Amino acid sequence: PADEMNEYQGSNTKVLVLGGTGFVGRHVTNILERKNIPYVATSTKGSQDGTIIALNLTESDDSNSDADDAAIRKLLDIYQTNEITAIISTVGSIFTEHDYEEINAASGRTAAAAFGSPSSSSSSSLPKYIFIGNSPRVRNVCNVISSLKEYARGKEESERLIEATFERKSCILKPTFIYGGDAFGIDPPRLPTGIGSIIEAILGLYPIQATSEALPDVLGVALEAPVNVESVAGAMVNAALGLDNSRVLDSREDILMAASKRPKNRTTTNNAESPEMKKRRDELKSILSEHASDYTPEENFAMLEELERLKPASMRPTEEPLLNGRWDFCFDVEPDVGTGFIKDLFEEGNSNNGQQQQRQWIKKIVDFRGVHMEIGDGQTSIRLVVSVAVFEKDVTLILHTSLSPAMPPRKSSSSGGGGSSSNPIDDDDYDNDGTMFMEKFEGIELNGFRLPYPNVWKKSRYLEFSYLDDGFAIARG
Repeated sequence: PADEMNEYQGSNTKVLVLGGTGFVGRHVTNILERKNIPYVATSTKGSQDGTIIALNLTESDDSNSDADDAAIRKLLDIYQTNEITAIISTVGSIFTEHDYEEINAASGRTAAAAFGSPSSSSSSSLPKYIFIGNSPRVRNVCNVISSLKEYARGKEESERLIEATFERKSCILKPTFIYGGDAFGIDPPRLPTGIGSIIEAILGLYPIQATSEALPDVLGVALEAPVNVESVAGAMVNAALGLDNSRVLDSREDILMAASKRPKNRTTTNNAESPEMKKRRDELKSILSEHASDYTPEENFAMLEELERLKPASMRPTEEPLLNGRWDFCFDVEPDVGTGFIKDLFEEGNSNNGQQQQRQWIKKIVDFRGVHMEIGDGQTSIRLVVSVAVFEKDVTLILHTSLSPAMPPRKSSSSGGGGSSSNPIDDDDYDNDGTMFMEKFEGIELNGFRLPYPNVWKKSRYLEFSYLDDGFAIARG
């Protein structure tokens, strides 16, 4: 945590979090505190100790003039008094007794009135504005359900007004369903982290993602993977910090990638490499490859991030032949459903005698032998090889994917949205340090036989090799 805070020291960012005590807002403020980023939070009623400012975005002073609207004047006062550089709005309402069209439209209406008038600041001095909208598919479904039409209209109005007012300094997140927390909820709907993460892992698989995209909206939305509230909050904070300059994050993949962005590697800005850096790299690699089980997942992750910061400045995995070859897995910091299942079944760990006997019985049916990755053809192909024994017969399953360097999305041809990409960013804002690939599913092979699969399964995702040398690599999916 201390290292993480040091990454942001000296930053001039100060964030205003609208709805700072809500479901997403609480996670946003937690991340800002963890990163030591100054912020001001608001809620409808505020807090008695004054740490949360009372601000109701639908409040009016009964004047007929929009310029005199109480919420607008208060928003501007908070912005100017606290020298705010970025505004994150997590304000929203669904399935409530209130007029949630008005509530969901309030962020856009107040922002446009406060910052969009000729007397407001020039575009160069406007704050960045980050808002949670919803995906086009969700909106299409809401528009055919009478009880959700007002919700969709309010979100759509806010998106339109924020994009028109802040243009390149706006960022709209468009998730489907957001899960998180410790409890179920119906009003509003909530899935706890434990259940939600399992559903996300299953629905996030290549075939299910591709099937979802091929289905009509009403059916397809039901199969779209939800996204963790921590990822949504992390993406919003990184947008506020300028670590991600996308104007639209309109898929779960985009949100996860934006949330994973880190500050530029200050350690590698100087090409000169000290003996201390090399010694520390070797020490970290030894621990991670041979003694990871002696540490908690949090400690391992912290060491991985430290190793990333020690990456040689000249190393660009998208152009580096060292990436080709066989790679054996040390461990998975955050195992997915499949990895976790394999570990539970076959790792001995600290299991008791009964559990060990159960595992031995399972191994007579299915015995997991190992998994490794083969990269070849000039960093353009991956073979993920899984070796198992089924009733003591060897079985080899190979997943084939292709790799290509991730390119910046093409910019929109006009601010009116008639361009070729829903996620326009400037080339100057896109810097992946030669670490980012697009990985595309290409097929499945079982004991040398290619298995049939529908073309719609050819799904792409981001894959980052954030560290690489001749014997160790870190991959972020």
